[in-house]
Amino acid sequence: MVLAPLIAAFKIEWGIYLSSTCRLDTKEKEVVLTFDDGPENENLPELLDLLDKKGVKSTFFFIGKYIVENKEMVARTDLAGHNIGIHTYTHAPMLPFYSVKRLAHEIYLTKHLIKSIINKDVTMFRPPFGVTNPNIAYVVYRTKLKSIGWNIRSFDTVSNSDEKVVARISKRLKAGSIILLHSNIKGAATLAGKVIDEVRGKGYKIVNL
Repeated sequence: MVLAPLIAAFKIEWGIYLSSTCRLDTKEKEVVLTFDDGPENENLPELLDLLDKKGVKSTFFFIGKYIVENKEMVARTDLAGHNIGIHTYTHAPMLPFYSVKRLAHEIYLTKHLIKSIINKDVTMFRPPFGVTNPNIAYVVYRTKLKSIGWNIRSFDTVSNSDEKVVARISKRLKAGSIILLHSNIKGAATLAGKVIDEVRGKGYKIVNL
């Protein structure tokens, strides 16, 4: 029970415990950019400016505890035409092993926070660390949320080179790819710009979920 969720953290597309959308069902050269771990006021404004300049719409998975102090960034993200999903309230390291009741609180609280700002129902959820287990699956099904994974993990949070991140993504591009990036890292906008240019340079269109 402990090892399986840890393995699934790296292979969410395996569908262990929870069925997740990890790629678009398409043969067209279309890909999706997703950004985890916001909102915050340090890197996100520049990233939103960059996406607007490039004409790209993306999906952001926000952490509830950061929403409380950055409500204006949630509103701005929504007004810019991007999708917003739930990434739990705390994103705590031990969250995959929380009880059903505690997990439900994490998700409901974040869902209500987002809706109170953008006045829209939130329909998407991304499990922190990509971990899926029976408790998480149960809560997601009960809340009627759609679990969103990825099939290209950029490792942008641990890489010291934008070029390596871009090369990793480029090597794995295929029709329908969902790319995992992070909005809270230093230089997020610069990296996103390089990724967008590389993706488009290979003939892919960037679409949204």
